[in-house]
Amino acid sequence: MKKTLRYNYRLNPTPEQEVKLFEFGATSRGIWNMLLSENMRRYEYDKTFLFYKDMASVLKELKPFEEFNWIKAFDSAAAQQVARDLETALKNAFSKGRLQRFPKHKITYKKKKLHNDSFRAVNNSNCIRIENGAISVPKIGRVPIILHRKLASKIKTVTVQYRHGKWECSITQEVECKAALRVLKTITGFDINSKQTVVGSNGYVADNPKFLKQSKEKLNQLQRQLARRKKGSNRWHKTKQRINKLHGKISRQRLDFAHKISRQITNENDILIFENLNVKAMQKFNGSMVADNVMGLITQLSKYKTELEGKIYHEIGRFEKSTGICSECGQHHVLTLKDRNFTCLACRTYQGRDLSAAKSIAKTGELDLIAAGIVARVNPISQQKSAIKTKVFELSELAVGSEKKVAA
Repeated sequence: MKKTLRYNYRLNPTPEQEVKLFEFGATSRGIWNMLLSENMRRYEYDKTFLFYKDMASVLKELKPFEEFNWIKAFDSAAAQQVARDLETALKNAFSKGRLQRFPKHKITYKKKKLHNDSFRAVNNSNCIRIENGAISVPKIGRVPIILHRKLASKIKTVTVQYRHGKWECSITQEVECKAALRVLKTITGFDINSKQTVVGSNGYVADNPKFLKQSKEKLNQLQRQLARRKKGSNRWHKTKQRINKLHGKISRQRLDFAHKISRQITNENDILIFENLNVKAMQKFNGSMVADNVMGLITQLSKYKTELEGKIYHEIGRFEKSTGICSECGQHHVLTLKDRNFTCLACRTYQGRDLSAAKSIAKTGELDLIAAGIVARVNPISQQKSAIKTKVFELSELAVGSEKKVAA
């Protein structure tokens, strides 16, 4: 099985290339706004939309006109990608299973490079390739790239974007997943909370570094400085850029931390059990805390990493109770947010709130996987005469009318 992944690299374009990249980003935004306006006009007229084939035809018909030379100067494959993105946005806006709104017109703050325009190029006939420390982008040329890691496979698409004062390219590639593990020796439940980012049922703890709190003093200083500046002045734009770059640093720190944690727990465990957290609703309660704790990001990264390694990722139900359940006897308790430790009323065991929650998540996830027929508990030959038993699972092989499990 293959999986499409994105790999981000930093670009160092020349001043001439940078001007062209800005123009291409603005052109992509202009095509989006033009096609969206045409769709809105069409909907008002006969309650229909233009989809990809119609929008691609419109772009082709406009190219011969002199006033649309800016479309002709743009990469045709990148223009088609804008039409595909708009088609997806329109479909998602009217899909019952999605909560996305109707697409909006894109705006930019082109002055002082405070914009985030981007465009996506497609690798047709090997037109995008990396040679001698530079990436070839259609109608741009060979742009110097910082290749901090080797390519996993052939390039499919490249998205070029200006973010936080730096040029970046996001390269999509197809990566071959490893064969699914037949014998799974470790199952671990993970509780995500505000104090520690991740607490595992095996005793693993990853403390929350709180990167926003670390930079809060500097951020407050810059925001007070911005409030004193005259809006639109050179100093105002310079301070705005500094704030933008500081937010970019915080964002990169969070992403790096989430990647390291998810990689570590994936390498050390064969079955990962998480809670299905409603992160969007939690952000309404305390958005900065949830964002600084990278709650949703860790589960997303762990999921794709386990799939690449041929392991199992599972989320228990959103409304399954895990907090306040005794890890020894299963007694339920009602705890407040201040109660980080508690003593079980039934067996008098003193235990940590987060560790007991992680163990409860592991037990619930194990029962879910066995009930669904995904894994089966086996008794390895090496443990048959041993007094110490450890949990070992095996992928189920469902036969017609029966199910046979063979011990490792």
